[in-house]
Amino acid sequence: MLGAFLALGVDTLVIVAALWYVGRMSGRIAGAVTVAILLVFSLWVAVRWIRLRLLAPSTEDGDQKTDDTEHQEPLDRLKQRYANGELSDGEFEERLDRLLDADRRAESTNVPASRRLEQFRESE
Repeated sequence: MLGAFLALGVDTLVIVAALWYVGRMSGRIAGAVTVAILLVFSLWVAVRWIRLRLLAPSTEDGDQKTDDTEHQEPLDRLKQRYANGELSDGEFEERLDRLLDADRRAESTNVPASRRLEQFRESE
């Protein structure tokens, strides 16, 4: 999304600069369009920063909570255990396959997500 937004903004600025250079657009209008594009981009960055930093659940350190295994998704917990060295490569792959198979089966039978989570916890 950021790449597309930047490309559109840069393209627009280049077009405005070219129109101003060849005399098809006054300096005032070119400046106003440039300022408007920069303001919109700055606003977009500010909103994204607020969403990601201020509204995300975090600890006092500013890191996101990953210690609370009760509220983590099974895949996240599995990844965390593998990263901590609690699971070998083989165990990780086996449990990942089991988790994905269980998820596929549950989706095909329309089992609610909360029940799938309980089934996975029971299988660990």
